Amino acid sequence: MSTSSRKALVFVVTFVSYGLYHASRKSLSGVKSSIKADWLSNTSAHPPLFTSEADAKHFLGSLDAIFMAAYAAALFFWGWLGDRLNPKLVVAAGMIGSAITLTLFGTIPKWLNFYHVPYYIITYIAFGLVQACGWPSEIAIMANWFGKGNRGFVMGVWAACQPVGNIFGSIFTAMVLPLGYEYTFLLNSVMIAIGAVVVVMAIDSTPNEEHEAGVEANSTEPHHNFHGEPISLFKAVLLPGVLAYCICNACLKLVNYAFFFWLPLYLTDAYNWEESQADQLSIWYDFGGIIGSVLGGYITDKMGKRSPLIVAMLVCSIGCLYFYAHVGPYMFWNALVMTTVGVTVSGPYNLIVGSISIDLGSQPALAGNTQAMSTVSGLLDGTGSAGSAIGQLLIPIIQDDLGWKAVFYVFMLLNGFAILAILKRCIIDLKSLRKMRSGEESPLLNDDGNQHED
Repeated sequence: MSTSSRKALVFVVTFVSYGLYHASRKSLSGVKSSIKADWLSNTSAHPPLFTSEADAKHFLGSLDAIFMAAYAAALFFWGWLGDRLNPKLVVAAGMIGSAITLTLFGTIPKWLNFYHVPYYIITYIAFGLVQACGWPSEIAIMANWFGKGNRGFVMGVWAACQPVGNIFGSIFTAMVLPLGYEYTFLLNSVMIAIGAVVVVMAIDSTPNEEHEAGVEANSTEPHHNFHGEPISLFKAVLLPGVLAYCICNACLKLVNYAFFFWLPLYLTDAYNWEESQADQLSIWYDFGGIIGSVLGGYITDKMGKRSPLIVAMLVCSIGCLYFYAHVGPYMFWNALVMTTVGVTVSGPYNLIVGSISIDLGSQPALAGNTQAMSTVSGLLDGTGSAGSAIGQLLIPIIQDDLGWKAVFYVFMLLNGFAILAILKRCIIDLKSLRKMRSGEESPLLNDDGNQHED
């Protein structure tokens, strides 16, 4: 198989595999109304798990926070370990672990009428731990195969695997939900387990796993050999630009994952729409994320800088969030404004954890060290997940006390903080672009200081 064919296969398999990671996370968020009703029901088979709807909703928020906390902590570990092991095996192990823990969490309790709070907490912690195997190692594989040329566009398209996975997760949930919410967990478990087998059998983590003679290396070709030694988390956070984007991502991922976890329940609670309708409508947020990710990657490649566009999108997101908070119970307008929110929130998030993650993990300060990629991407996504974990605890509290509109105002404030975190980088990049246009500076440099190559 030619190098270009192998690269295409790697792109497709990693895209689908991480899409399955995300689809499996939609299992709980898409059935919150159903599982909440089951926990509150009092039948001959089991007593109610909770006696009030508020308690059930707070526990759902706690589960989201528990998942994100476990996911964040494990990202630091798997990112560190991913630079020391074969990344495709780490990805596959996480997929198998996700299949097992997801079934244990959502299917087994319903089948066996086994409803216990500690059991739910333990199994969902385990689910978060194994889910973290995916992102750092997937990013490392992509960085091994795809060089700097058109990185923003390539990674913009590839990072759309997250909203695409959300969309299919929502569709699968809506299709299977009439059979019982427990089967949504089972279906996602089966699919991600099959995906793990495909990852192991179909792709190589690096081009040199299967030696091909006669391939000439150039600036746009993938790395054919590992160079350098893995770095520590402490050294990673001190790299130029890493801390600023970690803070930015902590705010932005909180908002992005709040939509991921709470959007279907918000639509059901606020407008009394059926849960299956809410699941289907929520995919417009993810469609927006795809548009923002792909267009953002293409535009930033042409600009040679990423931070100015990200800041511009986040500024627009504040207005979009305000309009969405006041759009009302009109499905067409709700879907339309929801899409713009997806473009301006999920889009820049995908750029940060995709293109910028690789930019930061391959910057000149690393002196050609190719074994820092998984550590840097795990650090960036891990801090984002830590911020998101805190947010999932606060959202139900804010909603109960102040209402849903207050939740959206908090999102607007957080995106403002995200802008401030990278504003200095944005100003530097804008000055650089202005000098370039006047002929004072050439060539263009990316956010990490790398020379931009087309």
